[in-house]
Amino acid sequence: MDLRNIGKINVLIVEDDSFNIHLISALLNKIADVEITATDDGKEAIGILESGEKAIDVVLLDLHMPKMDGRDVLTAIRQQSKYNNIPIIIISVDGLDEDELLKLGADDFVLKPFDIDKFAATLAKHLS
Repeated sequence: MDLRNIGKINVLIVEDDSFNIHLISALLNKIADVEITATDDGKEAIGILESGEKAIDVVLLDLHMPKMDGRDVLTAIRQQSKYNNIPIIIISVDGLDEDELLKLGADDFVLKPFDIDKFAATLAKHLS
């Protein structure tokens, strides 16, 4: 699936593994016209959103990070009503407690390793 017809997509990747950031970025570049901002720190991710320097279209959020857990990042973002229109897609290698994450404000889930077609379909669902 090609998402280039949507136009440029600003993606915030919040992931503590640099290999995964590289892999996600490569996948995104194959299927969409993207500008990627990446961080391995949940607090920095919140700061990126708060700065308003970039209009983020979607957040790809890992759950397991050392400084600030993904659930805490998700909760902090959703506590700010001005970010409620930004889709947050959880990316994780673990089985997910989807009900808990939906209550916290997650919009969708993608399990690692990624199936590129499912990944693209999930993005398309939230960006179109």
